[in-house]
Amino acid sequence: MAEATAWIMNLDGGLRTAVGEREMMHLVETPVFADIPQTPLHCQQVLLWEGELLPVMDLTAWMTGQPLERAQACVGIVGWQDHPGALPQYGALLFSGRPEKVRVKDGQVCDLPERPSGWEIVAISCFSHDGQPVPILDVPLIFSETLVTRH
Repeated sequence: MAEATAWIMNLDGGLRTAVGEREMMHLVETPVFADIPQTPLHCQQVLLWEGELLPVMDLTAWMTGQPLERAQACVGIVGWQDHPGALPQYGALLFSGRPEKVRVKDGQVCDLPERPSGWEIVAISCFSHDGQPVPILDVPLIFSETLVTRH
């Protein structure tokens, strides 16, 4: 049975999601954001990290129309490559509390949650952890131009 490691992140309202171990590059516990005017609710800030401005994705805002409570916000710097050999790209995911690193086995696969709607767009799969579904994010997609505003 195959195993992988994932980082589980808590969003507002009991929602949880995960990224692969190798996608999580860095954690920022006290982020300082710069606001970007006239942008959608889910991507209204950038974060300076390692000399680069990174887009900040508030998945809670995209899923529910309500932004994550900033007082408890942490940021996970995620990285991906568009294809083998490509330069890495980075983005920042907003979540609450500390992420949890877990081992995931094939037998934990489950259906995506029905509520809130939208998981079928942003998740590539789902696993069960502690009796709850945990959608696995399609990181390149959520930082792409193809992710449109829902609300």
